[in-house]
Amino acid sequence: MRNLNTLPIETIKKVKEILKAYDEVNVYFEDGQYHVSPGRCLRATYGQDFKNIGTYKAKDVYTEQERILNYVNEFQEYPINYKGERNYKYFHTGKREVFKFDNNGNIVIA
Repeated sequence: MRNLNTLPIETIKKVKEILKAYDEVNVYFEDGQYHVSPGRCLRATYGQDFKNIGTYKAKDVYTEQERILNYVNEFQEYPINYKGERNYKYFHTGKREVFKFDNNGNIVIA
């Protein structure tokens, strides 16, 4: 598996964006370009230049705090491992909010 930082910038951005909602992402090279996917698929044929680059995990890219914030911002819900105060009114304001941690380690609207 190649180091994530050795991939093209656009591929790194796609990997990080998908890892906000998924635990792992697969990267492969085919037809002269990189492809990023949260899943795998077996196919009957592959391009001649097909190469599996690697599987990247959210826990290796983001810290625990970042993963909690990513979860809240993606799903508008608290993850099971969040230990701070839970204010479910934040998720029912009628618009999609962006969240951050406050000084006490609780999630609040940014």
